[in-house]
Amino acid sequence: MEKEAQGKVIEFSMLEEENKRLEQQMQLTEQQMQVFHQLKAHLEEMAKHKGEFLASVGSGVFMKSELLDNKKVLINVGSGVIVEKTVGGAGKIIDKQARKIEEVREEIERMVAKNFDLMVKLEGELRQLVEKG
Repeated sequence: MEKEAQGKVIEFSMLEEENKRLEQQMQLTEQQMQVFHQLKAHLEEMAKHKGEFLASVGSGVFMKSELLDNKKVLINVGSGVIVEKTVGGAGKIIDKQARKIEEVREEIERMVAKNFDLMVKLEGELRQLVEKG
């Protein structure tokens, strides 16, 4: 009976660690979603603008840029492939990428819920073993 209890405690600890890892992944997906929403908002704002503006090249570094009348942007569509799209076309790609991240987040939530249910079950089984012992 003691070995059985130890096994359940180990399993409970493993599930707890797995949920911590999954929660970190969920935080990352939420950050990615925020980036996509900000990017889309910036693209929409940029499409309204004419003339010169500042474009971020990363880490607080900007360069002066000018948006031409065709309002085309270059967007990474995956695997380092960059294509020219209209602002609307780029927005659709961003929406598609955001949906994929949302699907990942939902899957992580399902996994966390499943692990939590298993943890509750193990806790009940451990209580029964302690009461018998």
